[in-house]
Amino acid sequence: MYILYALVGAIMASAGTIFAKLGLKGIDANLLTAIRGIVMAIIVSIAALSFGKLNMTSLSTLSTKQWIFVVLSGLGGALSWIFFYQALSVGPTVAVTVIDKLSIVFTAILAVVVLTEGITFQAGLGLFFVLLGTLLVAIPWEKIQKLFS
Repeated sequence: MYILYALVGAIMASAGTIFAKLGLKGIDANLLTAIRGIVMAIIVSIAALSFGKLNMTSLSTLSTKQWIFVVLSGLGGALSWIFFYQALSVGPTVAVTVIDKLSIVFTAILAVVVLTEGITFQAGLGLFFVLLGTLLVAIPWEKIQKLFS
């Protein structure tokens, strides 16, 4: 089931990026990010409330450590949006999105270092191809050719 959730999430992220790029015409990237964040907070809060997950009892069960990590996660996510939409406002959609997806590689590295999770050879090879694909999409062909001439 996680694969279906992840695919739907990827499709929604893609749609969100295209709508944002269309919406960035004539609007500041930070204003767009703030409005997007408010809309997302409302929708996520409604979903959590409707599933009975957002209540004082649930909130009071979180430890200080959990609160710290939730807040840090929110900070990381917010900064990610700010920089992503700033880049999207001035750069080409495909290149910006592909560079942003280097987060896959960075997450894998941090999972190994911080969470002490292992990476298989197959996963490492896949991550290498993600990195290679990012470079091929984001760096103009002329610059790549100059590296080899």
